[in-house]
Amino acid sequence: MSPAPYEVSLLINDILTRNGTRESIDLDIYVPTPIALPVAGAKVSQDIVELLNDNYIEFHPLHKLKRVLNKKTIEFENGNKTSYELLILVPPHQVPQVIKNSGLLEGADQRWINVDRFTFRTKYKNIFAIGDVTEIRLDQTITIPKAGIFAEGEAKIVSQQIINEIKSGNSDKECTKFDGKGFCFMEIGNQKAGYIDVDLYNESGPTTRLDPPSDEFYRKKLDFERSRLNKWLTQ
Repeated sequence: MSPAPYEVSLLINDILTRNGTRESIDLDIYVPTPIALPVAGAKVSQDIVELLNDNYIEFHPLHKLKRVLNKKTIEFENGNKTSYELLILVPPHQVPQVIKNSGLLEGADQRWINVDRFTFRTKYKNIFAIGDVTEIRLDQTITIPKAGIFAEGEAKIVSQQIINEIKSGNSDKECTKFDGKGFCFMEIGNQKAGYIDVDLYNESGPTTRLDPPSDEFYRKKLDFERSRLNKWLTQ
């Protein structure tokens, strides 16, 4: 679970508030997990829930979608049902069909490509895997989020190994290992954003910090977006 669904709900809240229709609309968010962000821990998760509550967005944990009964009702695996007028769903993560056909998945029940958590090497020579096709577990229940900031960091580690291999024939030479660190902004509307900083490979266990929403973090979020657009898509 990433902060994105919460960010979307808060931005919808902001749009409805600005156009004067918010008081006539209920906003609810349903998640399959017991807390808002398991990877972030109880404290940050509670901070997010309080932010939702402050904006009159109802948070419903332990609600894993079972099926959409019709255009007005959905049912959850816990037996609860709810009606809706507009439903926004996050589809289940899965690898694309080309990966399923590639032979990189080990066994019929394997859903993701296995990699070394520091180098992203697979068991096959000269083949790496990064981003959403992998699943790196921190424990039995928590994995590295499938988020762009982690894929970017992983790509830099893999790129350096490939460069080393081309230049010296030794892909491990002076290669920095992935450190499990990342960050993201969570926009809440009204030109404010919070900042989430994580260290997933911390020796004492994953750590997460949520800085309260502010105008400054909103400006930094815009700068971050511009830098990525310029760096990756316009050169």
